[in-house]
Amino acid sequence: MVWNILLAILPLAVLANVEMDPGNHWSGSFQAQPCFIISAELTSWRLHLVFDQPVTSLEVWRADIESVSDDKTEYILTNKQWNGVEHVGDELCIDFIGHGDEQINPHITAFIEELPDGGTNQAVTQAPTTTRSLAPGETYPPTTPTTPLPLPSGEGITSTMTIKNDYGSRFEGWIDFDIDQEFLSWVMKIHFSKPVSAIHQPTHANVYSHNADGTEWVLVGNDDFLHMKPGDHMQIRFNADLASGETTPVEASALLINMGHDNWTVACPPNSAQSKYNYDCVLMESIMFYEAQRSGKLPDNNRIPWRGDSALDDHGLNGEDLSGGWYDAGDYVKFNFPMAWATVVLEWGLLEFKDAYEASGQLDWMYECVKWPLDYLLKCHVADDVLYAQVGDGGKDHGSWGRPEDMTMQRPAFKIDASNPGSDLAMETAAAFAAGSMVFKERNATYAATLLEHAKTLWDFAIQHQGKYSSSVSAAAGYYSSFNITDEMCWGSLWLYKATGEQKYLDEAKKWFDPSPDWGMSWDDVIIGNQILMYNLTGEELYKQAVEGTFTDWFPGGSIQYSPKGLAYRLQWGSLRYASNMAMSALMAAQSGIHPDEYRHWAMCQIHYALGDAGHSFVVGFGENPPQQPHHRSSSCPNPPGICNMNVLHIDVPNVHTLYGALVGGPDGSDGYKDSRNNYVNNEVANDYNAGFQTAVAGLRHLLLTNEHPEQTGDATCPYT
Repeated sequence: MVWNILLAILPLAVLANVEMDPGNHWSGSFQAQPCFIISAELTSWRLHLVFDQPVTSLEVWRADIESVSDDKTEYILTNKQWNGVEHVGDELCIDFIGHGDEQINPHITAFIEELPDGGTNQAVTQAPTTTRSLAPGETYPPTTPTTPLPLPSGEGITSTMTIKNDYGSRFEGWIDFDIDQEFLSWVMKIHFSKPVSAIHQPTHANVYSHNADGTEWVLVGNDDFLHMKPGDHMQIRFNADLASGETTPVEASALLINMGHDNWTVACPPNSAQSKYNYDCVLMESIMFYEAQRSGKLPDNNRIPWRGDSALDDHGLNGEDLSGGWYDAGDYVKFNFPMAWATVVLEWGLLEFKDAYEASGQLDWMYECVKWPLDYLLKCHVADDVLYAQVGDGGKDHGSWGRPEDMTMQRPAFKIDASNPGSDLAMETAAAFAAGSMVFKERNATYAATLLEHAKTLWDFAIQHQGKYSSSVSAAAGYYSSFNITDEMCWGSLWLYKATGEQKYLDEAKKWFDPSPDWGMSWDDVIIGNQILMYNLTGEELYKQAVEGTFTDWFPGGSIQYSPKGLAYRLQWGSLRYASNMAMSALMAAQSGIHPDEYRHWAMCQIHYALGDAGHSFVVGFGENPPQQPHHRSSSCPNPPGICNMNVLHIDVPNVHTLYGALVGGPDGSDGYKDSRNNYVNNEVANDYNAGFQTAVAGLRHLLLTNEHPEQTGDATCPYT
C-alpha cells in the first residue's frame, strides 16, 4: 500500500471551478488534489467531482462520499464532522485516489456548492523555471551533500528528502518511508541543511514545532493515517519556504517515530510463598492499577510514567476544590458511590489481612492507595448535610476518547443535600471514613480523627434525610443507579459501630438488616457484607445462618450458574466482579469461623480462575496470555504528542501502555471471552472490579502465612465441586 501525505503545492489562483488533470496516474488508478481558497464562511460543504470518463471507485480521507452518479462520472463528497467549518481565507484541499480501467487518466472538474463560482481554483501548476549562464569557472551545486547530513535524535525509521520542484526560495519536498513495524500515531522530525521559515498545511499531518533557526521541524501525523502496518510505504509531500536570503539547494533528513510504543515494564517480586500464583505480584500490580486511575495532582512518587496531572480544575458549584480521587473505569468521570464502596472494601482487606501486605512489601503503597480516595471524599463533604456525588458528565465523557491530561470539556459537579437526599451515598461514604479511621488510627491519629468526625456527621445526615442518591442526582442514574437504601443504611451503621463501639450504631444497623440470600456483592449490594459484619460483631447465630444461606445459594447446587471451567457466573457484565466479590466475602466469613475449609477452597478457585485456571489470565500484565486491549482510554492512547481520539478505540492493536493489575470484566457463562477494546461488557476495567478481587488475593496471601491455605491443607482442586 502506498499512502501519499500531500501538502498544497504552489498554486496559481483564478476565479472558476477547479479544472485539472491527475497529478499522478498508473495502471488502473490515478491521484489528484483539488484545492480551494475559501471565499465565504462555511459550516458544512458539498464538493462535486466530475470526470470525463467513468471512475469505478474513489478513495478519499478528508471527506465522505455522499452519492455517485449511475454512469460513475460524478461523485458528491461531504465534509467530515471535524472539517465542516471553514473560514474566509482558509485553504481546503481534498486529495483522493480514483480507480477505473487500465488506461484511466480523466480530466477533472471540481466545485463546492456553497462557494461563488464553485470556489477559487488551485490548479496544480508548477512555477516557471529559469536557466542562467554560468560564470567562468563556476559549476552547478552538487546534487548530494558533500558531508553526511546529521539525523534528528531518537529511534525510528530514517529517510532523506527528495526535492521534486525547485522554486528558488520555495521547494516541494518528498520523503519516503518503508514501514517496518506497526504504528499507532507518529511524529516526524525533519532536519534541514538551511533554515526553513514555513511548512505549508500538511494534508495528513500538522506542524507541531520547530527550533529557533528553522532547521529542525516536527510534524505530527493526523487522523487520516493513524495506523500503519509492516510492509506499508508512506510518502510525505510538502511545500516549504526557506528563510529570508536563503535559496536552494537544500537537503533534509527525517526520522519517523512511532508514538504507539511503550517499553515500560514492571518486574514481579519473587513468589516467596511458592504458591501456584504469585500473590505478591498481583497485589503490587493491583495497587498500581489504582495509581493509574488517579485524577488530580500526582505525587512525586508516581510510578505510572504515562500518567500526568489532570482535571486540576475540578470544582463544586461554589468553587470548592474537588480535584483528586479516582477516575471510575475506562472513562474520566468520578462517580463517588462506587469509589466509596471500593475504598471500604480495600480498607476492610487492609484491616483483616495487613500481614499479607507486609509480607508482599506493599504495606506503605497500600496506605497511599486508600488515602488517595479518602482525601478526595473529604473534599466532597463540604458541609454537614452537603456531599458531592459526582464530577463529570457521563454522556460527554463517554462520547470522547483521549488522555485525561488533555481534557478540555466541562466537568460539572453534582451533590446531595437536605432537599435532595442520598442516604445510600452518605452511608457508603461514612463507611469509607469509619473504616479509614481504623486503618490510620495508629499511623496518623489526627487524620483518623478527622475521618471519624466526618463519618459521624454523614451518618446523621443519612438518618435525618433519607432517599436514594440517584433520584436526586439524575446525572448518575444512567450509570450507577441505586436499587434502594436499605443495605447501605445497615452497612454504614455497622462500620460506625465497629469504629466507635457506640450502641446506637448497632441498634440502627439491626433495623435495616436483611437476612435473605444475597444476589451478589457489589457497589450497590452489600447484604452479604452486612451479614458477615453482624455475625463478626455480635456472634449471634441468626446472622451466621444468614451468611450460610447466601453461600448455599452461591455454591454448586444453588441458584448460581457455573461455567464449564468453574466460574460462579452471576451476570455477563463484569462477571468476574461478582465472583471475586463473593470470593472475598467467603474469605471474610471464614475468618469468622464459618465453614473455613469449604469457603476458602471455593474462594481460591474463583480467584484462580481469574489468574489463569481458565487457560489464560484476566488480569492485565499478569500471568499467561493476559488481556492486551482493555477498554480503557488513557492506557490505549499513544504517547504525546501523538493524537488519541475515538478511532483508537476501534483499531485492533494492543493498548500502547500496559495497565498492570487491572481485572477485566470477564467471560460469558460458557467461558467465552474476546479481548477487544470495543468489548466494554467483558473487557472494561473499573475501581469496583479490582477492590473485592484485590482483597481476596490479600486474604489468600494471609492464609499462606497462617498455613491455612488450601494448597497447604491438601484440598486445592479446582473447579470446586
